[in-house]
Amino acid sequence: MKHYARTSSPARRAHYEAATYRRWVARQIGPRRVGGLYRATRFDPVYEVLAVDPGPRTEWPIWQITVRTLGESRIRTHCAAWEGEVVAEPGEQALTAWADRTLAQPAADGALLEQRHVLDEAAHPD
Repeated sequence: MKHYARTSSPARRAHYEAATYRRWVARQIGPRRVGGLYRATRFDPVYEVLAVDPGPRTEWPIWQITVRTLGESRIRTHCAAWEGEVVAEPGEQALTAWADRTLAQPAADGALLEQRHVLDEAAHPD
């Protein structure tokens, strides 16, 4: 008969609980990465991920993601699980997609006007 005392030590239990938490958060975040463009469904607006905080945090939410919808200056934080599609991975592809979409829309406030200026310079360096 085997002795399982070592597998149930408090340190080992804590290790497995932490690993379980990390896997759960990874499933919740999904493929979203900082700088990438995503949307929940084909008809939802495209949003850019600004920050990912996988936690654990002492208060609710225990993990969070910060996003900005393209064409808006409002930044919001939420902990909604991944469900959707990848529009553009972080990098040049995301910058091009973001610039094309933002430059095609009229700027309603100063923050969007500044975004348009920066994106126009990034998309057309000459």
